[in-house]
Amino acid sequence: MNRLPVRDGAADEVVRRFTDSRGYVQDFPGFVSMEVLRSEDGDEVLVITRWRDREAFDGWVSSEEFSKAHGRGGGGDLLSGHPKMTSYEVAMERGPGGGSLGPDQATSASS
Repeated sequence: MNRLPVRDGAADEVVRRFTDSRGYVQDFPGFVSMEVLRSEDGDEVLVITRWRDREAFDGWVSSEEFSKAHGRGGGGDLLSGHPKMTSYEVAMERGPGGGSLGPDQATSASS
């Protein structure tokens, strides 16, 4: 998960940039999904990516594709502070119908 503190009025532009991005991550081995969330106050954008496992995420972070995706610049003027990345492992996942998946059955999540 990557928390992006954004300047006043900049959240929509940050979301648009993710929407219009070239999509290097989508085709990377082990990538599962990405969500970009805008806070109700509009002062933060949260980027959540899900990965098959930690090894896939680590491969992404050390890849040329990652460098391309994060190296285009131009977004610093939209942020009000430094992004904060945190990684989590799924401990429990619940789907429709109320069934729970244990840690060995759930998908790993990182960002």
